[in-house]
Amino acid sequence: MPTFSYLSFRLNGSRLKGFTLLEVLVVLLVVSMMTGIAVISLPSFTQTDSFDHESARLKAVFRMLGEEAVMQSNDYGFQINLLEAGRRFEYEFFLYDAQYEEWQLLTEPPFNARELPPEIRLSLDVEGKALDIVAEDAPSVLILSSGEITPFDLHISHANNRALENRLTTDGLSDVDWAKE
Repeated sequence: MPTFSYLSFRLNGSRLKGFTLLEVLVVLLVVSMMTGIAVISLPSFTQTDSFDHESARLKAVFRMLGEEAVMQSNDYGFQINLLEAGRRFEYEFFLYDAQYEEWQLLTEPPFNARELPPEIRLSLDVEGKALDIVAEDAPSVLILSSGEITPFDLHISHANNRALENRLTTDGLSDVDWAKE
């Protein structure tokens, strides 16, 4: 007499098919250990995701602004600002208005001011010299209509994870790209 359930008895030998309690417990132990490892690793995934996103965004915006400068024959600038007594950073892009001879803050995305998450830190070396990040009359980095850009190294780091660090760089004539170490 065939049966369709997973657990079946043979009438003449009383043999039971299925999993033992020990096998079920071992599987539960392995699954719970894997879940624990995944949950513990979650914060590092979110740190990396935020850091990678902001780093990639900065590179893309620099490249877009470089192309915009050449196509529109405008000069642009880049400036880093400290917020909340040095605990947060933001960066801004500016357009030079030749008529009024002043820098105007860009407010249209993707060139609008961007406040970074508190764990992301920025430092800027312009033409080989570290700059104090203080609001100035003129931006620290110039992106000119001729295609030239102020030579710089922009260090992007994570406050809680020293392994997360990127460096955007240009020699002034080539595109802004990741530094090759």
